[in-house]
Amino acid sequence: MKKILLILCLISIPLIAQSANEKEVLKSVGKSKQIEPSINLAPKLTERKKMGREITSAPSIVINKRSSTLEWKGGLKFVNNNHNGNLKIKGGNIYLQKDNKITGNIVINMMSMTNIDLPDSKKDYLIGHLRSEDFFHVDRYPVASLEISSSKILEKKSNGKYNMEISGDLTVKSTSKPIVFTALVDLESDIKSASGTMKFNRLDFGVQYRSEMKLDDAQSFWNDMQTTKKTTMDKVIKDQIEVKFNIVSMPGILER
Repeated sequence: MKKILLILCLISIPLIAQSANEKEVLKSVGKSKQIEPSINLAPKLTERKKMGREITSAPSIVINKRSSTLEWKGGLKFVNNNHNGNLKIKGGNIYLQKDNKITGNIVINMMSMTNIDLPDSKKDYLIGHLRSEDFFHVDRYPVASLEISSSKILEKKSNGKYNMEISGDLTVKSTSKPIVFTALVDLESDIKSASGTMKFNRLDFGVQYRSEMKLDDAQSFWNDMQTTKKTTMDKVIKDQIEVKFNIVSMPGILER
């Protein structure tokens, strides 16, 4: 009996050792599987992202909000009585594409609207009305924006500036409409600039207060006024609004 037990012990020792070795091998394989992805795959993913930015992103021209100016102009339709004032830019970037084409976006702070032609006693009333629901309802729609989708060079001036046609979408009161206008653009100087006048129809954005289009509308509020048509016409406000702009950049171009 003792001989049988001794033989069994001698046989089991190498089996136990083999099992222990197999466990160590499996542990080492498991560790290598956890470590391998973090060492070999992450750099390849980072390289792909970097390559993507270099290929798809255009250099950025950062707008100088303090130095740029926006001046609005509106007034009565049949009487020579216009008003004008200023707006401030909240932010934006212009992107320089190939062949000096530009795209980009400009965000306008509608809460910054001011008047510059009336005395203090009257300008507050006018601005309060323009900020109200009758016009731009700035409490609900505090910003407007211009998204520049494309541009076309119409002429290169002798001073190196470009006369450009700018196309994009203007958003006012959360309504977006296509718009096209021209601008004199300087892309050669260290401080870039664009100046011109943009015109739009306020009716496209739901601003209908005292609109000229309603003058002959039998269902409009004009017909409820206890005045002659001539007197009523004197109160009609132009549908077209002008924005004179001079946009300047921070020095240089940011490579993305």
